[in-house]
Amino acid sequence: MKIALGGTFDPLHEGHKRLIRKAFSIGKDVVFGVTSDEMARKRFRTVLPYDVRVRNLRDYVKRNYGFNVSVVKIEDPYGRTLEEDFDYIIVSPETYEMARKINEKRLELGKKLITIIVVDFVVAYDGKPISATRIKNGDIDRFGFNLKPQRS
Repeated sequence: MKIALGGTFDPLHEGHKRLIRKAFSIGKDVVFGVTSDEMARKRFRTVLPYDVRVRNLRDYVKRNYGFNVSVVKIEDPYGRTLEEDFDYIIVSPETYEMARKINEKRLELGKKLITIIVVDFVVAYDGKPISATRIKNGDIDRFGFNLKPQRS
C-alpha cells in the first residue's frame, strides 16, 4: 500500500500527528510531500526553511515510529500524485477538496483513482481546529492550548 500525505509541517502540530498516525495505521510505505519554501510562503508570511521542516518531520517519525521516511518536495498543489500511483491519500477536512481535484485530474489522465481518507481535525481548548495559522497568529500552541490571556 503506497500512501501520500502532504503539508507544510510548520509547525508540526497535533493535527499533523493525527494524519501521520492514520497513514502508518494503513501501511509503512508513506510518501511525505513537504511544500517548497516558495509554495509555503504564498500561504504564510514566515515559514521555517524546507530543510528544517523536513528534518523536524523525519526526527518525529524516527522517534515515534522507528524508521526513516520518504520525503519529496511539493512545488505545486498536486505534488507527485499525478505522476506516481498511490493507493491512499490522507487529508484533513481542509484539504479534502484538493484531493478530489487530484482524482479528477488523474481520471483525465487515464490513471486509477486514489482512495481519499479524511481524518478529522484535532480541536484546541476552544473547540476550534488546531491549525498552523492559529499557531502562527499566537492564538494557540501546537498542542491547542490557549496562548492569549483570558479576560475576566
